[in-house]
Amino acid sequence: MEREILTAKATDINNDEQFNIHINGRAKQNEVEFILVRSMYMLLTHYTKTNHIPFEKALHEYSEAIYAQIGAMHDNEMRAMSHEEDTD
Repeated sequence: MEREILTAKATDINNDEQFNIHINGRAKQNEVEFILVRSMYMLLTHYTKTNHIPFEKALHEYSEAIYAQIGAMHDNEMRAMSHEEDTD
C-alpha cells in the first residue's frame, strides 16, 4: 500500500525561490522521520560516490552543514517573529 507522507514544491517567483513542504496530517511521526532521514542518507551516499570520499568523512561534513543550516533557519524565524511582535 502506498501513502503520501510529504510533498515538497519549489516555486521561483521573480528570482526568489519559495519552498512549500506539506506533511500529511495522518502521517505518523516515525514515518516522517524515516522519510527525511532516508532522503538525507541517499543524498549522503550520492555525495560520497560523486566526490570519492569515505562515508564517515561525508557524514561529518553533512552533519556540520545541517547543524549550521538548521541553526540559521531557527535564528531567522526568531528574528522574524520578534519583528512581527514589534510592529503589532
